[in-house]
Amino acid sequence: MRPDGDVIAAVATAWGDAAVAIVRASGAGSAARADNFFRGARPLSLETARRMVLGNISDGSEVVDQVLAVRFERGNSYTGEESVEIHCHGGMSAARRCLELFTKGGARIALPGEFTKRAFLSGRIDLAQAEAVLGVIRARSDAELASSGRALQGELSARVSELSGELTSLLAGIEAAMDFPDDVDAAEYADFASAASETGRKILVLLERCRVGMTLQNGVRVAITGKPNAGKSSLMNAMLGSDRAIVTDIPGTTRDTLDAVLMHRGLSVTLVDTAGMRESTPESRADVIESIGVERSRNAIKGADFCLLVADASSSLMDEDFTAAAAALEKPAILAVNKSDLDSVLTDGELEVLGNFTARLYVSALAGTGVDDLKDAIFETAMGSASPSDGMMATGRMVSALEEAACRAGEAAVVLGTPRRLDVAGSLLMEAGECLSSLLGRDAAEDLLDEIFSSFCIGK
Repeated sequence: MRPDGDVIAAVATAWGDAAVAIVRASGAGSAARADNFFRGARPLSLETARRMVLGNISDGSEVVDQVLAVRFERGNSYTGEESVEIHCHGGMSAARRCLELFTKGGARIALPGEFTKRAFLSGRIDLAQAEAVLGVIRARSDAELASSGRALQGELSARVSELSGELTSLLAGIEAAMDFPDDVDAAEYADFASAASETGRKILVLLERCRVGMTLQNGVRVAITGKPNAGKSSLMNAMLGSDRAIVTDIPGTTRDTLDAVLMHRGLSVTLVDTAGMRESTPESRADVIESIGVERSRNAIKGADFCLLVADASSSLMDEDFTAAAAALEKPAILAVNKSDLDSVLTDGELEVLGNFTARLYVSALAGTGVDDLKDAIFETAMGSASPSDGMMATGRMVSALEEAACRAGEAAVVLGTPRRLDVAGSLLMEAGECLSSLLGRDAAEDLLDEIFSSFCIGK
């Protein structure tokens, strides 16, 4: 596939007051269109490629702005096409007027992500790298940026290509054996099965790295739940290091959910403070409000990746504790025993009755003890044994493709072990190869490309 060939233009920087605003154009004839309004020592189309030059942009009657401009030859630009960038003074007016002069000369406004789409279509980058561009743009932490950067630099693509090559070699051997099936002995079947199993294992290793990258990219959502007055809001404030939630000694102060984002060790954690969990029968206006709050708490738990159950160390277990625990354990959950700086009346045996939690920690929101350990536990629950440095930026589409490829390779290994059907194994391995190819966008359907690139901003 090749780009459409027409000239597209857009403002490549965010609108608003800034030092510089960049207007980008791409397509055959970009520099010639800029010649219509750029006034430098000579026409931009005659300037040395990739050399910034000073000039003015003019609408014919007056100078709009003094700018720097640069042109890129086909094959040496972001899109792979002939391209132009004009660096105006920041602000909305100059960039808007420059863009209008491009469109007046026959360019059209670029669609969201169209520059990156053209880079993909011209072969400058593959689809995995294209999606990594968006990961870089949206990165909120150094770990997420590094994960996206590895994919953008082609590390993911190189690994996928290597695995595709292994599948191709294995398929070639199987197809050759299919021509003379009677000559294939048990040892050769075992070799085929071993190779398929090993490639499947390598795909699983890459899959795990991509899952780490996707977790870094998406972050995790943690619902904080517990009985009224267990200290949920205080604990949330302690983790955030600010008074985000209202805290009083009156049970049931929190009636609605409250979200706040915490960055910890490169992971974005959305903490959701919820109303105290307890069974209630709405008999008064206050009870009705509380009942609505409890229902919203249950919905917050359903929408969370996992839960943080807060218990009160200074109080014996109550029915509300068991109600909250039952709701929390619908997901993986951490148990935080709050107010541990006070005289504890809870024993380990009583806490065991609440259920099986991924971790149990003793904390004090008031004293600040155990809070860092709790943040670490949240990180470890989300990431498992993986390190952010293992992460490889990936989308849900890419993770699904890797899961499918690993599954097909594993099935092929089983088939080659028994009943030793070379044709079935070959089909399974071919499907695995197609899954890997889809990661790089080989033979990607137009509707898939449209869906991916429409999530980009205009100008990228």
